[in-house]
Amino acid sequence: MSRGRRISRVKFIPPSKAVAAKYLQEWDNKNLYHDPHQYPDLTRQALFNKPGLVSLDIGCGTGEFTNALAKQNPENDYIGIEISRRAIYHAVNQAARLRLENILYIRADYKLLNPLLSPSSLLNVYLIFPDPNYGGQKRRKHRIFNQEFLDEMFLSLGSTGYIQVVTDQKPFLISMLETAEADSRFTLDHPERYLETFKPPEKTRFQIAWEKFDRPVFQFRLIKQTKSNS
Repeated sequence: MSRGRRISRVKFIPPSKAVAAKYLQEWDNKNLYHDPHQYPDLTRQALFNKPGLVSLDIGCGTGEFTNALAKQNPENDYIGIEISRRAIYHAVNQAARLRLENILYIRADYKLLNPLLSPSSLLNVYLIFPDPNYGGQKRRKHRIFNQEFLDEMFLSLGSTGYIQVVTDQKPFLISMLETAEADSRFTLDHPERYLETFKPPEKTRFQIAWEKFDRPVFQFRLIKQTKSNS
């Protein structure tokens, strides 16, 4: 079952003006392409008016994982990035029901946000069930996890930050792993090449769907090499 079909089953319920004002920013992709700096940087200071680092969930979908992280870690702040309006409205409404005070959702194409990243500004970065874009070589060039992404993350992650990647597609996992293993600036933070388990604070609708079909879930976590850990 594709990611698109799974999202299409979510009810399209726009948030109220008050909820949207608190939890949601919708950034126009055309404007992002031509003039990204009309939007705030993806930093804790710019978006939460606080010093320190912020965690980023790329392709956050309907927000179950992101909201659960925010609820579990009220001392941290979280940004969820999602291109689907239907999915992000669900995430925003869920955040409001949970009365979260440490989360913001941005509807935008993540691949246009690189100019808004800042050095050493991200605590952790999550790619939870990213869309593998299967459907031919032409589609695969749009995948988020590539060498350019690792270049961005090496600059943007703080010294103790990590990248967590989770997928149910093993060939996709191996492809991402091979890219990461070829980059000496990152290392795995577990002895195994990858882990065959993922126990989040709350499962996404994608994970629930895959587990109904007894499909395994794989993950790996990368930390960047610094003078203190190299």
